[in-house]
Amino acid sequence: MNPEDLANELEAQNYDYWLNLMLDNVPNDIDKREGSIIYDAVAPAAMVSAQQSLSLANVIRETYIKTAQGEFLDYRAVEHGTSRYLATNTEVKAKFTDDDGNPVTVDIGDRFASIAESPIFYTVTKVNEDGTAEMQAEEAGTAPNSYLGQVLPVTPNDNLAWAEIIEITIPARDAESDEHLRARLLNSNSWVAYGGNIADYLDMTSKIKDVGATQVYPTWDGPGTVKLVILNNDLMPASTTLLKKVKEEIDPESAETQGYGLAPIDHRVTVVAPETLKIDVSMNVTIIDSVNIESIRAKVRNTLEELFKSLRREWSTVNPTVGRGYSMVVYRSKILSRVMMLEGVANATMPKLSSKDEDLQLVFNNTTSQIPVLGEVTVNG
Repeated sequence: MNPEDLANELEAQNYDYWLNLMLDNVPNDIDKREGSIIYDAVAPAAMVSAQQSLSLANVIRETYIKTAQGEFLDYRAVEHGTSRYLATNTEVKAKFTDDDGNPVTVDIGDRFASIAESPIFYTVTKVNEDGTAEMQAEEAGTAPNSYLGQVLPVTPNDNLAWAEIIEITIPARDAESDEHLRARLLNSNSWVAYGGNIADYLDMTSKIKDVGATQVYPTWDGPGTVKLVILNNDLMPASTTLLKKVKEEIDPESAETQGYGLAPIDHRVTVVAPETLKIDVSMNVTIIDSVNIESIRAKVRNTLEELFKSLRREWSTVNPTVGRGYSMVVYRSKILSRVMMLEGVANATMPKLSSKDEDLQLVFNNTTSQIPVLGEVTVNG
């Protein structure tokens, strides 16, 4: 019997189970009907026993990583030398101008708010020389990742006429779910993070809250060189701001190879973003008569966005059997399978990828690392 079966068995030991078990042990010549003295005497004990069985089932489930939840899973994570990834805060770039369109200086600590029924508040963290400023959302999580546009000053500034968020420099992430944390803890990968090996660099970058995924290329430009290719929390190429942040934590520019960052002494670390490979998809579909082709086009676009996002989740998976450890192919058959499963689609042809009738192999080598991004989607019906 495994722990889950045992927990299920204990859960089945409810009030009726314990009441009947107790009454079965009472001699038959004694009145055991509801309302009798013996029935009224054992009923409360049966209720307590049922509650204890339920509590014991919960204890068993929360004991093991495969079934633990919430704080109990957090405790198991600590035992394995890690912890749940916490939600992070979105970082943005904003510009500030006066009535004539000239840059206005703001101060670190100034606060601004988005225009919405439930506004997002931002705090200035850095003032740039070009008249822009870096701000951080005060609300943790991914909600501020999608806001671009005007913000209103909370801190008074008489010279300010217009303030606008112009770029999401570092997207945030939500707190790690139980399922994701459980998968990390149960990962059978036996590589040991030690002394600047690949697993060590993956471990370093996983602890930088703004990094969503990393590829590691050791000795890419000679002995002692390491290249890190970084994605942000949206699983898209990291911004210049994030690349500088990671570089400073791993191997500071001012003291390269000196061991002042997380990288071992004599390791020269280069941090870059991957090359975006936009892939256009075109295909013919046959739809059911009652279905509108425009709705099918929207469904195809949505399902392909999900497919490409799942590919980006696998982008950093190390495969020791291939050169440099990384390999990815965009298969037309997987695209066709997704489209054929959509409601309203009766049939579809094998899609073309960027006008080619072939699967698309991404490039991963010392000079180039590509990330798949969905381009134009053409559905002919």
